[in-house]
Amino acid sequence: MCVCSSHLVEVKQNVTRGGRDSKFRDDTFHILYLIATAHNITFLDVPRYGDPAREANLVCHYVNAKDDPPLHSVKWYRGSDEIFRFTPGTHPQTRTFNTTMPGVTKSSCSSHICAINVVLPKSYNTRLTFTCEVSTEGPRFAFVKETKNLTVAVTLKEDPVISEIPGSVQLGEDLLLNCTTSPAMPPANIVWYIDGRPERTEPWMVNNTQVSAANEFGLRSSWRALRLRVATTNSHMALRCEATQPTWPPYVRSTNTTIVVARSPHLSMFTASGSYIHHQAGILVVAACVIVHMLAKLSAFIRV
Repeated sequence: MCVCSSHLVEVKQNVTRGGRDSKFRDDTFHILYLIATAHNITFLDVPRYGDPAREANLVCHYVNAKDDPPLHSVKWYRGSDEIFRFTPGTHPQTRTFNTTMPGVTKSSCSSHICAINVVLPKSYNTRLTFTCEVSTEGPRFAFVKETKNLTVAVTLKEDPVISEIPGSVQLGEDLLLNCTTSPAMPPANIVWYIDGRPERTEPWMVNNTQVSAANEFGLRSSWRALRLRVATTNSHMALRCEATQPTWPPYVRSTNTTIVVARSPHLSMFTASGSYIHHQAGILVVAACVIVHMLAKLSAFIRV
């Protein structure tokens, strides 16, 4: 946003409406443009999330056009409070301001960039607003500014991990899988998706996500089990574990896996229910009885 004086606009309009030659009008426009313009902010680098255990690095990039007035100052605001000012024409060039929250610890500014390090509050899910304002020299001191938000949170550093994944399954087979996240804060909520659809739960099951106790850094892991019976007639089943931290905006990481659905019975189908083991044991018992019976008859025949 560029803020210019309304008086300059009125003067410009009056000159345009006058009966003077076009050369004079062009020169006047050029002079007014010099007075009214400010530098342009090309990029404002404010991280979307900030770890309260670390300082946040904020960077404001700006450029000037060929005929722009010199740089007057660069100001940083947290909310409506000014926390830092860089004025190249003064000594000292930088100044920090005390506020109710922790402030600026380090800075590095020049004619085209101004970077500061800011201490973040220890309360998670706090949303902070940072503004960079760049102004040019007088007499009008036109300025531009840009604002971005930062949420205090320790975000998930890696995708969730799905464990107990079988190589293949059979139609009707029961599965038990688990999804676990890395430590974060606030802890993530986990949702399973089966072939693109969220896991069906009972109305009273508000949240099946389990959360660990805090580690030495105050961070917590989340996990959630998935129990299902294979009911698809497709050759494969797509599963996704999605972990969402309740920040603003929400922070999401997910992991996908595909399980092959076998077309014919295999060992896992029997071992899952135990029927295969019982069936094999029964066959062995019957075979042993038959052999004993035949040996007894053979022994009696030899005696005769």
